[in-house]
Amino acid sequence: MLDPSDFYTDIEHNIARSGQHLFLIFADGATPAFAYSIGNALQGLPELLLIGNFSPRVAGSILNELGRKMREARRPLEGDIDVGGQFPVRLRHASAETRNRFTFQAGRYLRHEEYDVLQVLLCDPAGVYPGETGCEPAYDVPLA
Repeated sequence: MLDPSDFYTDIEHNIARSGQHLFLIFADGATPAFAYSIGNALQGLPELLLIGNFSPRVAGSILNELGRKMREARRPLEGDIDVGGQFPVRLRHASAETRNRFTFQAGRYLRHEEYDVLQVLLCDPAGVYPGETGCEPAYDVPLA
């Protein structure tokens, strides 16, 4: 069994090395998979959350690229952001409930819940984003 101190040491090492640590939570019944960052709040920036049954490689690449861009800019990213795909990703401010429902380990690591979360939205192949009319069901993830 993993010692809790080792768990947090691994998070600290990843933050020191790359600026953030990523968690990937696999789908569970009706709840889709999701991935989120820990570490951006240490620089006064929001953590990032991507909900959806996307491949871990895709989710990790997008969150790492957005985290890097945000830390370089030293400010939260807004709106539609180019990450090299056919369509930009869209960022939106997540609700306060998101911290308890999705990014709970960030709060445990930080030892407080005073951090913001940006939800990352990926559009479907036709360019329709979650919450918009006609978004393909596989991409129409819950808005957190």
